[in-house]
Amino acid sequence: MSVLVPVAAALGTAVDGWERAVFAPRLPTTWQGEAADAARVQLGHLVDRGGGLLDRARRLTAVLADVAAREPFDDARLADALARAGRGEPVAVGPAADGPAPAVVAHWWAGLSEQERESLVVGRPELVGGLDGLPASARDRANRARLATTRDATEAELAELTRAREAVRGAGELQDVETRLAAVRARLGRILAVDAAAADRTLLALDPTSGRAAIGIGDVDGARHVGVFVPGFTARAEDLPARTAELAALTGPGVAAVAWYDYAAPQWPEVLDPSRSVLGARAATAASTRLTSFLDGVGARGAHVTAIGHSYGSLVVAQAAATSHTVDDVVLLGSPGVTPLPRQPTWVGEARFDPVADTGWFGPDPNGLPGIHPIATTGAVGHGEYLRAGETSARNVAAVIAGRAQDVTADRTIGVGDRLRGLLPR
Repeated sequence: MSVLVPVAAALGTAVDGWERAVFAPRLPTTWQGEAADAARVQLGHLVDRGGGLLDRARRLTAVLADVAAREPFDDARLADALARAGRGEPVAVGPAADGPAPAVVAHWWAGLSEQERESLVVGRPELVGGLDGLPASARDRANRARLATTRDATEAELAELTRAREAVRGAGELQDVETRLAAVRARLGRILAVDAAAADRTLLALDPTSGRAAIGIGDVDGARHVGVFVPGFTARAEDLPARTAELAALTGPGVAAVAWYDYAAPQWPEVLDPSRSVLGARAATAASTRLTSFLDGVGARGAHVTAIGHSYGSLVVAQAAATSHTVDDVVLLGSPGVTPLPRQPTWVGEARFDPVADTGWFGPDPNGLPGIHPIATTGAVGHGEYLRAGETSARNVAAVIAGRAQDVTADRTIGVGDRLRGLLPR
């Protein structure tokens, strides 16, 4: 028996216990007042975040179970895939944070029969949907099944809680039900936003509880050029429909794009939390390992990959690009500074009156560094208009994604922060 079998079983047992610990606690119905209200709101946040971690643990459990199983997907098959990947790529690929390296996964998948692949897509959607290195088409089918199941379950939970609200007696119990209703409504809103954004597109990653997702626009499997966009501060699943519409304007024949919202972007209520604050790099570092794996999965078949980071997302991109084996170009938009500066060709856009772009909070302002390629952002004003359809900035980003460097118009915007630094003694 594979040594991984008891490991997978133990992890599965731990996940079951963790689920009870996350979802079982209830605050006393007799506790009233502002402190009780605040505690119930925080408990709702913790349940949402705990649910997201549980989903990742279930993915890992599924990976271990499939690698450990003797029939038909045994350890020898994955070991053989690793050996073949090593022969094809002299430079070893490091393991991803949430599973096997994408290059290994791609070789493993290529060695399966159509029947085996179909069995996994249908029977193990939590595995297929979250495994970098698999074809976008397979991940899309698996994640759509998971999304539909989660939507149905959440709608049923909402209906049950709505009925329960009508039967409650005391004010404390009513407050508890209302808090749970608010959390379920918020979760359903995220699910519906992902569903709307994924219409006629490709659902490449999904965390049903938190709403984190990655959505492909265009033929991600067949495109010669793929741009992966990473948002910044306050990014939420609810933004996905508008964002995917923006990215659609950057695609064309042989060019696809991905809205990578598969990380917990810092939010306003977390500003004072050292582990989550937009003022620190911890959230970016945690996200960068996930992004590196995703980028290497997209580039596993040889596509030209461009990583695009906006605002805080530029820090995530810079850290991921430092260890990625497949990123060819990097675009930083409205960046508050990055460390390290990517080793790949780096294109920087700074709009007029963007208060974030000149802060240099996380490192030198990349707009002023030698060796970078400044791109014109004519028509974009402030921090949020870099990808507005039809504007110079969006056209330049589209040219970088498509590998048309000769079509990029260069212009280094001199912002207020740049002028102030010029006045200071060195």
